[in-house]
Amino acid sequence: MARPKKSGKKRAAGKRRNKKLLLAMSVAGGLIVAVTGVLLIYILKPAEVPDLPESEDVISKEVVIPYEETYSSPDPPPLESADTKTKVEDQVVVPEGEKPRVAIIIDDMGYQKKTGEGLLDLDLNLTFAFLPFGPYTEKLAHGANRLDRDVLLHFPMEAADAKWKPGPGAVSIDMSREEIHRIFSRNLAAVPYVVGINNHMGSRFTQNSEAMQDFMVAVRSSGLFFVDSRTSQYTVGAFTAREMAVKTAKRDVFLDNVRDRGKITIQLRKLLKTAERKGQAIAIGHPYPETLAALKGIRGEIRRRVKVVGVSELVN
Repeated sequence: MARPKKSGKKRAAGKRRNKKLLLAMSVAGGLIVAVTGVLLIYILKPAEVPDLPESEDVISKEVVIPYEETYSSPDPPPLESADTKTKVEDQVVVPEGEKPRVAIIIDDMGYQKKTGEGLLDLDLNLTFAFLPFGPYTEKLAHGANRLDRDVLLHFPMEAADAKWKPGPGAVSIDMSREEIHRIFSRNLAAVPYVVGINNHMGSRFTQNSEAMQDFMVAVRSSGLFFVDSRTSQYTVGAFTAREMAVKTAKRDVFLDNVRDRGKITIQLRKLLKTAERKGQAIAIGHPYPETLAALKGIRGEIRRRVKVVGVSELVN
């Protein structure tokens, strides 16, 4: 039986419906392709690193600077316990006609680009101690090496007061020797050209003989030396290093616990007097604009009175 033929009006209406359906399907398909493309681009693109601030006064949320432990005065109390009893001396005789030697270590390098570069450009033989994993650590360490400056690994260690956070790569007294050594290897790999180590914070860790012995095993096996920053009056750092045949030295003067150019200049002159009395001395400062300004201000006097050397020349 033959099917009845559709009228012209019905055929036209059917064509219009088919066109609308095809258009809707085309639009939907386009939207699916576009959304899929955007998702693929978002998933597969490399992570963007935010621009870091050039200003010394503005720190982005992504860059957390682990500041040093501070004291109520520019220097902690004189050592009257472990260091005194063990007679760790660094008195030297200066040959006639030669100047006393001074090492100035700039800690916390790797987080401040502008001031870090300014200190590298300074015509003094400074020593630079880099925190592992800082955003500018590798770049600035390369710069220090090109200038033939000593590069130290500024090793984060547990502080006595829990409010002080040493930052990434810190060791604590409750860790096993194996864990300390794993962290040591990881931190060392993060800083190129390292010739020695000094402690970042560590007022609790450096008081603990067992922890420091475990740590010195790693220092010795790496062929490095250890400079005790002396963030605690009860530190056993230098003594433990000597007991374990690791070359060592101790910080004599903190330069910039008070961030004031005039006070930092006073501390620099204290460093010079200490060197003239003992034959050599070691200072620790930080990449602050005030520290850079103070060093620039009296660098002529510094060069007249002492010889500035890399700290590697003062360890024994």
